[in-house]
Amino acid sequence: MFIGQKIYPVWYRIYLHLNFEHHERAKSYGCLWDSHIHKWYFHKEQYLKSGIKDNIVLHGELRPYMILNNVIHFV
Repeated sequence: MFIGQKIYPVWYRIYLHLNFEHHERAKSYGCLWDSHIHKWYFHKEQYLKSGIKDNIVLHGELRPYMILNNVIHFV
């Protein structure tokens, strides 16, 4: 996947437990929508910039995770 001049492999996506109906909130974090699995996600760089990792309340609420080899790994 291309964003600007960078290539992002799919396995660098960090997904959030956030429904499509919360699109305004997801977009305010800088998330993108994965239409194949119907989940909001960040690329790893954007996730680190978002500050969710450092915010205990948001991190607990959104439960970010990665999918590697069809296995969910929480970050």
